[in-house]
Amino acid sequence: QLIRIGGFAPEEIDAAMLPIVGMEEPYRYRNKAQFPIGADKDGNPVAGFYASRTHEIIPVRDCVLGVEQNRAVLDAVLAWMRDYGAAPYDEASGTGLIRHVLIRYGFSTGQLMVCLIINGTGIPAKERLIDALCTISGMTGISVNINQDRTNVILGDKTKTIWGQPCITDSIYLRECETFQRTSTSVRYQISPQSFYQVNPFQTEKLYSLALEYAGLTGKETVWDLYCGIGTISLFLAQRAGKVYGVEIVPQAVEDARRNAGTNGITN
Repeated sequence: QLIRIGGFAPEEIDAAMLPIVGMEEPYRYRNKAQFPIGADKDGNPVAGFYASRTHEIIPVRDCVLGVEQNRAVLDAVLAWMRDYGAAPYDEASGTGLIRHVLIRYGFSTGQLMVCLIINGTGIPAKERLIDALCTISGMTGISVNINQDRTNVILGDKTKTIWGQPCITDSIYLRECETFQRTSTSVRYQISPQSFYQVNPFQTEKLYSLALEYAGLTGKETVWDLYCGIGTISLFLAQRAGKVYGVEIVPQAVEDARRNAGTNGITN
């Protein structure tokens, strides 16, 4: 892009760019997955991903970028839908109940969260779904998010926890920037279905550690973290700064950020 759009010569790029900090094993790293739910030609519920430039669902239950637990979750949800008549959402008519399945996983804790996005206010045979999902290792919280709008936006404004905890916990560790080995310094985060959280925790640790090193903080600075979300970067930088201000428009994210600061004993 720098050559094609920016007009730089290749040799300029080679001279100026630092080496790319890559992943050793770029699979099974995503800590979040959002699967749309629809019906196949026989009316059976399916989960997967949208075909390019369409909202036609290509059935996929196991993407190798996501964690292996995703498949177990989708198998349980689809079986429950078939057994108890929970109809998949139909965009054309605006009918049906189950719109998306949102899955989050905490790599440092092994905690798993499932949120069903529904076109309604409740689900049938709730206990049967809970029983099925709770057989999956690490299950920590199950919730439903209500979205009854005719929209492409996935999440609605209201989420109800139907079992377990409303959040999962994960940690981001500081890394030594020369070797990118983890140190013992970490920040713990509580993550709700609506939280913004980097989807690749391994590269996030490298990215945040480099940002902290490049900032060259001495402990006297005031840092502004714009669009701070749940405070991932804010709390990371607070370990070295005099004071950090996080700026965010989403009320739930602000609540999460304040709670995360308290969890980590960060007061600045």
